[in-house]
Amino acid sequence: MTPLVASMGLLLQIATNSDLGYRFTLPDGFIGFPEGRSQRDVVDCWSELMPYSQNGALVLCVQRMRGRLARGRMKREDMPPTAQLLTYKWKGFEIDGFRADTAQARTPVVILAVQVPLRREAIQLILAGPRDQAQRAEAIMTSTIASLEGETNWLTSTERAGRFGNIVGWVLGIAAGVILIRIWRARQQARAA
Repeated sequence: MTPLVASMGLLLQIATNSDLGYRFTLPDGFIGFPEGRSQRDVVDCWSELMPYSQNGALVLCVQRMRGRLARGRMKREDMPPTAQLLTYKWKGFEIDGFRADTAQARTPVVILAVQVPLRREAIQLILAGPRDQAQRAEAIMTSTIASLEGETNWLTSTERAGRFGNIVGWVLGIAAGVILIRIWRARQQARAA
């Protein structure tokens, strides 16, 4: 019974970081990979316990971006030269990412990176591993993004419309006030004359 409980624990692991304000479900079979944290700004990292490929395991890391993301598309200069732009769905938003195909020690490697606009600080999820696992890596990235929870600094179209409505309401209220004051003054001047 103990191995079953241990394997259930692996299936239900949650990655969380209260400083950056995110939480997501780890992909099945991924365990902590502390060696990955040696890279600049990487706050956490996980690797497959049992690789599906003889060429190695997939590795998932969270990298802090030290700032907020503005709305708008990722620029070509923000990506590696051979990368292709990708789009992922998160909380009703389309967020940018990229795919880069490269090699490490003569082994073809795929790297997927997605930038998530969290309120406190944007993060970048990076998933890398053998290129023969590219399709599986894309499915894992999509499900990881779908499970990611955290407040965003981006406004939904409803929130933007609400703010615009408030602004229009204030402008109309001020305009009506100015008109009423002018009418009142005109009447006061007419009575005085």
